[in-house]
Amino acid sequence: MKKLKRVLAVLLTAIMTLAMATTAFAAAPKGSLTVKVNAKNTLEGQTIKVYKLFDLSVSKATSYNYVVNEDYKTMIATALGESDSSSEALYNKLTSYKDNPTAIQKFADDFTAAALTAQPPVKETQSSGKIDTALQSYMFNNLDYGYYLVYQTGTKELQSSLVTVEGDTTITLKGEAPSIEKTADKETVEIGQVVTYTITGTIPDTTGYNSYVYKIKDTLTNGLDFVKDADGTKVDDINNYLVSVKIGEGQATTQKATLGGDNNRTMTLNLSDWIKANQASKGQEFTVTYYAKVNANAVVTEKNSASLEYGNDQDNTTTTKPSEAKTPTYPLQIHKLIKGQNSSYLADATFRLYKTEKDAKANTNAIAVTGSNGSYTVDPTSQTFDMVSIGNGTTVGTNMNLKLNGLAAGDYWLVETAAPDGYNYVATPFKITITKSEDANVNNWKISKNDVVDDDEIIDIENSAGTILPGTGGMGTILFTVVGVALILVVAASFVISRRKRA
Repeated sequence: MKKLKRVLAVLLTAIMTLAMATTAFAAAPKGSLTVKVNAKNTLEGQTIKVYKLFDLSVSKATSYNYVVNEDYKTMIATALGESDSSSEALYNKLTSYKDNPTAIQKFADDFTAAALTAQPPVKETQSSGKIDTALQSYMFNNLDYGYYLVYQTGTKELQSSLVTVEGDTTITLKGEAPSIEKTADKETVEIGQVVTYTITGTIPDTTGYNSYVYKIKDTLTNGLDFVKDADGTKVDDINNYLVSVKIGEGQATTQKATLGGDNNRTMTLNLSDWIKANQASKGQEFTVTYYAKVNANAVVTEKNSASLEYGNDQDNTTTTKPSEAKTPTYPLQIHKLIKGQNSSYLADATFRLYKTEKDAKANTNAIAVTGSNGSYTVDPTSQTFDMVSIGNGTTVGTNMNLKLNGLAAGDYWLVETAAPDGYNYVATPFKITITKSEDANVNNWKISKNDVVDDDEIIDIENSAGTILPGTGGMGTILFTVVGVALILVVAASFVISRRKRA
């Protein structure tokens, strides 16, 4: 019996030992981490890396035990400025930052910088890889419970956050991807004008990157040509196109860009070395300034766009969506017709256009044009000012027989200087007003004649058949004179006869 009791005791002990061992070697609990960005941002083109700094075990749901990750222990101690790299010392130092968000952020940034520059490189716990779609959140699954550093790469600034993963955890990062914005100094343009373009960006933080790609590419439409300055000086070296670059309100410097593509309308500005050289100004805004001249191909939909290519891997860069600068130019479209005949197209009516009413009345400073057959273009270099209508409206566009391209929005005065043979014309200037679109659709522009809007964007100008109004001279006057003289003679004769009878 005693032997049996001893055997049972041994078996019970074995069972308890096995149970304890099973508990000891049970798989560590797993959680998830969802990384979000603000509504105005996306994760496209970015990479998110997570580093498990401490292992976490939880007992009775209220007791937390943190053990430092041996892979990162030295860098954690260095970032904290702590000589003691034990789990207890590092934990205590971090908890002392509980009410000091600046200090905890500095630790996160210092650790990230150390991890990115370490030799040999320090491997992250998990990585999202480069995110190629416009996601606003990314989930890491199957993470061990622990205290993690989250690093968002490809942002304007070093963006690192600290978070405890216990179950399903969510954090929101504020990091923004590098971007640029292109603007023009004119909202609408006239052919021959020079437009000043400005690209605005922010110097990104390239900490930890041995190299960094930062290239701006701008492609003009057919209605624009790159020029050297605000005076419209022609570019003489497409491999040495100089642009102005300035950080904040600092001193502007010149950087060399190259021109290529269709008719040299694509500019490439490689600022990779410049960005690395100006890391002391990381996070600050910078501007790039250059010029383009409006040519005869300009149209209402005139716009051009600039994009940014960036990344720490030249073989795997990200290109931003283009930033567009719209500089529309507008036509003056005229339907010259016979009064009362709306489907008619009256040829050989001559017009001139002026920028002021004073010039229109004095016939000075008319807008110079080039063209023929009812189709004309603003041309500041021309010595021609007359525009002549044609008889077939389909030649220059539906419902019009005279067209002038290349005007900016604003007020103009149109004068009919000569009418076709057999027709009258009104020499009083017509006020023409071109109004740009009030929304994003540049085609929603308006044109009016004497402050009355033409819904079809075509100005109607009527001519009447030539008829001379009654005058006060000529045979009519002679006839009335003869009749008057005769009446006077009759009255005089009657008076004489009457006097003789009395006598």
